[in-house]
Amino acid sequence: MSQQQRDKAISILCAKHLHQSLWLPATPDHPRLRVTFGTTSNFDNTALPAVLFIGPMFGGRWTTLEFDKLAAECGVRMICPDRPGMGGSTPVALNIRMQVWLETAPALLQKLNVPHASLVTHSAGGPYTLATLARQRSILDPAAPFVGFIAPWVSTSDSNATLMALASKLPASLLDSLSSVQGFVNARLAPALAFSGGLVSSSAALLGQQQSGEPSVGSLQDAAEKYGVDAETARLVRALAVQFARAEETTGPNEEAKLCLRKGGEGDWGAGADYGACVRAIAEGERRGAAEEAGGRARLRVFGCFAASDAMIGRGGQGFFEECWRQEGVGEWVDFETRTCEGTNHDSVLVDSRRGGMRDCLLRAAERKSERAT
Repeated sequence: MSQQQRDKAISILCAKHLHQSLWLPATPDHPRLRVTFGTTSNFDNTALPAVLFIGPMFGGRWTTLEFDKLAAECGVRMICPDRPGMGGSTPVALNIRMQVWLETAPALLQKLNVPHASLVTHSAGGPYTLATLARQRSILDPAAPFVGFIAPWVSTSDSNATLMALASKLPASLLDSLSSVQGFVNARLAPALAFSGGLVSSSAALLGQQQSGEPSVGSLQDAAEKYGVDAETARLVRALAVQFARAEETTGPNEEAKLCLRKGGEGDWGAGADYGACVRAIAEGERRGAAEEAGGRARLRVFGCFAASDAMIGRGGQGFFEECWRQEGVGEWVDFETRTCEGTNHDSVLVDSRRGGMRDCLLRAAERKSERAT
């Protein structure tokens, strides 16, 4: 590998737009907190609609790398924050993670001078997104509100997914070492970005990794297209990204796992503790908003993308989530559509730019902006 290729890889990873931060002020519940985040390289184009990505368990600002080119192609710009205990974001206790997120979301938009944004989420970001819809509805563009769910997390009691049912029996103390186990897997088996990190099982398969630890040819070609570089430079970008990410705070996923597996208190999920009730409350909020706002309010559009094979939530989780949005009284105020992405699993449904759901979500966010303009 040439020095020019090394320099290019480092310049991609050290771009200023990937390494931004803000501070949340102290409250009675927590001290001053740092939040790190990334934006896509086209973010200065204020004519483009903004998308706030509420990422999965092991996702954060490094996921910006995967979506930078796609966002530009779809005509949007993206914000990808690190939740507490990831990257440079200050760790917080499990019982205030949701509260801190609800403080973070509007602070991000204010910091970036963005009045409104669409929401797109994957996996463990699902409960945070529902809570945002229920408590921070004003984040969405009132003239073109859109939310995209990609393989959203569903509690094991509602999904009956075998793998997660087994995982839910693990003691909370064991989950405290999850990030260390995941780091070992990433370093020894899968030197590529691990986004949702379906505990350990999905990491080696994510982004086309082979058991040898070397990225597959197809994976490198995809990465080269995403980063706009040759395959060898793409290989180095991914290898260095893992090193850089592991050098930062990684304890957050331990708390995320406890949250998803309901190892904490009943109130830790906030408004999203009961998906069905939360969706009904969201629909009721839409009804009130339509009645209170002069000229009415644009209908909320919710789009769900699911993997063809998903060990994390299974078919049961998909069916449950869809039924939440198809409850009586919801469709009167919320437009909901869904699709299954053939040939995808829990991770690739996010990162596969051809077969996955992210392109569809970003295009729909851009379309809503166009609808508003007309």
